[in-house]
Amino acid sequence: MQSYQNLPYNLVSFKASHNSYDRNEKPLGKQLDFNNSPKTYFNCGCRGLELDIWRHSKDNPNEDGWFTVNHLTNSGGDKLSHWLNQILDWHDNNQEHDVIWINLDIKSSLGDKTSFPNEIDNYLTNFFDKSIILTPNLLFPQLTQDIPLSVVVEKSGWPLLKDMSGKFIFCLSGTESWKSYYSECDPTKRLCLSDCSDKSKLTHHNARVVFNASDPTIDFSDLKSKNILVRLYNLNNEKSFNKAIQEKVNILSTNKISNCSWAAMTDREPYMPFLI
Repeated sequence: MQSYQNLPYNLVSFKASHNSYDRNEKPLGKQLDFNNSPKTYFNCGCRGLELDIWRHSKDNPNEDGWFTVNHLTNSGGDKLSHWLNQILDWHDNNQEHDVIWINLDIKSSLGDKTSFPNEIDNYLTNFFDKSIILTPNLLFPQLTQDIPLSVVVEKSGWPLLKDMSGKFIFCLSGTESWKSYYSECDPTKRLCLSDCSDKSKLTHHNARVVFNASDPTIDFSDLKSKNILVRLYNLNNEKSFNKAIQEKVNILSTNKISNCSWAAMTDREPYMPFLI
């Protein structure tokens, strides 16, 4: 077993694709394939994906068109289930894979946010596979309705990579009011985590343990000391990507999935998808 498997999730870094549905490498499973070769180690090998989601109210709440994927508009995108099926296809052929992080970036902002938690959880239950989702309660069994998630994570840290093999973690990003409401609504029953882009909100006990930003110069050492994960996006040049590695960012989200030798966790053997 490779050494990174014995480390907790909050102590490793990995490459993730930004707006995965817009990348050239398709189906999505191709972005997850790791290339253990001196000539191709920097191609793909992602351990994280991102899908921008829009909500569409339907007569039947179990319709697969309830959520679609697109960047700037709520029209014209494929159903979320289309992309989830691609991920499941890859999983079926690689069932002992490393844990995969999936960001669902909420683009919708209109309508009733109070129905959203059950809507997205029901959708993932119907069109993914709930048995392979590491929910907040599975990741952190000490979580209760009365103890904030941040308290549990600061005390216990994250699970070891080897204990999460073959699974997926979903994290909500995007519209603040929706994702924050989700994180506080029956937290022990939810399927997803939620991130936060306001560092100040994560310095006190709360229901979120993932910081999301685009500036690699931010000092987030205080967050790391609390075992909070850090995700940076728009790491699309060598300088910003290397800065993120230097600062031990956990999730390095980039558009540069292939053909950029610097967009990798290691540049020498043994090549690995995680930096330790």
